[in-house]
Amino acid sequence: MAVVKGVAIVLVASLLAPPAFADIGVETNGDDEARAVCSAPIECAEDVASPAFEQALSDPDHLPPSEPQQEPPKEPPQEPAPPKEPPPKRPSLRPKDFWRDVKVEAKRYLADSYAIVTAPLHWDGKDWTRFGGAVVLVGGLMLADKTLDREVQQNRSRFTDRVSDATTGLGGAWAQNVGVAYLVAGYILRDWDTREAGREILEAGFLSHVLDKYVLKPSFGRERPFESDGNTRFHPFSSHDSFPSGHATEAFALASVISLRSRGWVVPVVAYGAAALVAFDRVNDRVHFPSDVAAGAILGTAVGRFIVNRHKQAQGQKPAAEFRLVPIPGGLAARVAF
Repeated sequence: MAVVKGVAIVLVASLLAPPAFADIGVETNGDDEARAVCSAPIECAEDVASPAFEQALSDPDHLPPSEPQQEPPKEPPQEPAPPKEPPPKRPSLRPKDFWRDVKVEAKRYLADSYAIVTAPLHWDGKDWTRFGGAVVLVGGLMLADKTLDREVQQNRSRFTDRVSDATTGLGGAWAQNVGVAYLVAGYILRDWDTREAGREILEAGFLSHVLDKYVLKPSFGRERPFESDGNTRFHPFSSHDSFPSGHATEAFALASVISLRSRGWVVPVVAYGAAALVAFDRVNDRVHFPSDVAAGAILGTAVGRFIVNRHKQAQGQKPAAEFRLVPIPGGLAARVAF
């Protein structure tokens, strides 16, 4: 009888065990130790919630401090973008389209002037390196200005004077005439690239002239070679206006625009060659020092390239050529890359 009762108890227990432990499973770890795992998370969470957990839920002030969020890094100020313009297309001679172009031109001048003035705020390391190189170059020439001025005057001839008479105008009124010619030809031929070159020649010449004549020349007040007998003398905010050379500035602004708006290498070489002649003319005529024309060449090239590349960037284009002054033993060399 005892055996029968034992078997009966085991059978009853086996029938009652599955419903009682239906929500509990058994998991074993590497040490073969059994632990209960809850398959009903909500009920188990209510059962095992600690008093500290309940207090945190009821009192937000007792919540653990959250990690401070890091602010995103501040981006450097972006260079102002050029104003939106109509997409490139054949120039139109209709009065309505012409006056639209005039309005766009006015917006360009204002936006580009502001961009040029604020450009140093957006320079990176390469830009400051180039600026430093230009300062070193011009400063080094200033130390040799008196010697170079004397040697040029000793080798001056009737031929060099004739060359000067024939080419100096490229740094004056002729430069603007070239811009007008490009502009008119662009409208007549209905060629967008030619018209853009004319617009940018006039703009680069105007903005570089303003910087040269009304900002830099009065600020430095350098005497011209014939005034100082070849000596370097500065009188800031005076009527002396030798530094930088206005003709060289205008000529290189013209050359840089034509080069970037041209295809191939012939036109850029001719353009920069003519600008170099203008720079030589000013030293030959003894109205400027070599450092004056070097500073003008750098200023004109920088303004011209800045304007064209700025417009091309807005139009999704790439520069056609690149001009650089490369130091070589005993002097400098002009490098044009295509």
